[in-house]
Amino acid sequence: MTDNPLLMDIRIHRTGTGKPDLTNVSLVIFWLGDPLKQKYPECYLEALEVATAAQDAGIKIINHPDALSMTTKSRQAHIWHEHDVPSARGVAVQHASELTSAIEQVGFPCLIRSDQEHAQRNVIRITSKSDAERVNLEALLPAVVLKCYDVRDEYRSVGWDSDSLFYRFHHKARAIVFQDRVIGSHLFFSKDCIVGLSNSLFAREERPRRNFARRLGYHRHLLNEMIGLDKKYFAEVPKGHEELVKAVAVMGLDFAAVDYSLRPNGSILIWEANPYFYLPDGRDSVLSAQRDAVARVNQSFDWIADNIARMKADRPALTIVSSQ
Repeated sequence: MTDNPLLMDIRIHRTGTGKPDLTNVSLVIFWLGDPLKQKYPECYLEALEVATAAQDAGIKIINHPDALSMTTKSRQAHIWHEHDVPSARGVAVQHASELTSAIEQVGFPCLIRSDQEHAQRNVIRITSKSDAERVNLEALLPAVVLKCYDVRDEYRSVGWDSDSLFYRFHHKARAIVFQDRVIGSHLFFSKDCIVGLSNSLFAREERPRRNFARRLGYHRHLLNEMIGLDKKYFAEVPKGHEELVKAVAVMGLDFAAVDYSLRPNGSILIWEANPYFYLPDGRDSVLSAQRDAVARVNQSFDWIADNIARMKADRPALTIVSSQ
């Protein structure tokens, strides 16, 4: 939005505003909420018309509308299982009557969540039949039952260093995948097995009381260790590069943010791929100054722009199709 030369070549087309002008366009990128067909059927039909017109004109497409409609949690799990991508098994639940059968297929412990949402809210962890009997599915349907893996326990069971953050806490890594390229985004730790920004230790350390305690000399080592690992993760090529690329490719996607865990044997366990992810301004990132977030976010945007630029043909323009 400021100084990247790619800005001059971009046309933004909003859905609901008629057909786009594809004259001299070399690349069409669909930046639309997902799963597209399930959540936004009218937008899907319009995007499909744009995709068909682009294909007829020989224009390359990034994140085809059909691929954006394959991203329900259950569909992701099914595709990944078919292609031996290391991930959690998942079974769709369309009606409350299907819950018991889905749990039996997946086994305990398991997670129950919306099949169409990427947010970490309203995720239920159950470990027994009595837990399942108390679940109210109405707000989650269509839902999915996912196998729950305790990666922290894996570190403990193999005798990992008990001072390690991976031994003491749950974690989640996020990487951005663009075709055959991968860049790290962040590495969060949490006391909760479902790790997100809101329950991460970074969010906790940003609270006024914890900040005040650090001024008195408390908790400094923990924060420094977390920031050190987070920066190291961003600076290096993420582990499981090939699996991350494969996870996105087998879904028919060209780019997505992938959430996963790092296992003690060096392998990874993939949780979900999100093609409509949010990358905040670095100034708004958690512990922005300490984590060098401004520079990191700018570097990430430049990396994305470079990947887009390398796909352009002789014709200079590209169109980004986004929702209103």
